[in-house]
Amino acid sequence: MREDEPAGSVAAPLVRQLPLALTAPSGAGRAGLALAAAPLGWLDAHRAGILHPDEEALLTDRLHARRRHGLLVGRYAAKRALAVLHPDRDPRGFAIRPGVLEQPVLSAEGLGNLGVSLSHAGPVAVAIAFPEGCPMGIDLERARPDLVPLLLDQTLPAERQCLAACLDAPEAERLTRLWCLKEALSKALRCGLTVPTALLAVGGIERSAQGLVATFANFAQYQGLSFAAGDLAAALVWPRTVTLSIAAADRAGWQAALAEAAAGWPGD
Repeated sequence: MREDEPAGSVAAPLVRQLPLALTAPSGAGRAGLALAAAPLGWLDAHRAGILHPDEEALLTDRLHARRRHGLLVGRYAAKRALAVLHPDRDPRGFAIRPGVLEQPVLSAEGLGNLGVSLSHAGPVAVAIAFPEGCPMGIDLERARPDLVPLLLDQTLPAERQCLAACLDAPEAERLTRLWCLKEALSKALRCGLTVPTALLAVGGIERSAQGLVATFANFAQYQGLSFAAGDLAAALVWPRTVTLSIAAADRAGWQAALAEAAAGWPGD
């Protein structure tokens, strides 16, 4: 959907929010998924209603425009993901600060045991808000043919063969989807890309009603979901003991929003 746009303002953003039902042996829970795409002008004009003061302090004059755009659209997507779980809370009450590994660390007065993962590609961002007891990670990348040689160095032949067997797509897309799965896993593990990428290797991929579902060679306790539209690829990772349910209509709407973001918000 497009958000309401005041007269004379910069083009309004694209936003898609998605509630996720989580079922685990210990009980049920919820997560909030969001996609956002917005020009830097709109984000700057509206940041006072989005950012916590500690987040505002990160926007120094030394910050390059591309980094500024990424920080703003990432925080915006994260606040929309959090709104799925807490629609009545002021987004400025959530503070997302960088941790020692640059991971997003969430805090909010009177609210605990909640985590957030986010990623951006140019003016497009995705985020997932989740209960801390169910660690999750998300990643978003643009598939770029010029990065194929680099991505070939970061993937294993077995991974590439596994994905090629179930996905007829350009090499750049296949390699980017593998990369997204690995980076999303690193976020769920909270190690970031501080470990060899081979340690994060995808062990298997199969098609399901949800899409392409992956398992990991060295982390059998996690699973991943890969999705793509246009030149955008994304991945979500969560524990295998947790069943993640997405209604078919919501899944179709999310895919359409990702396609719209890919078509209408080109990377810089």
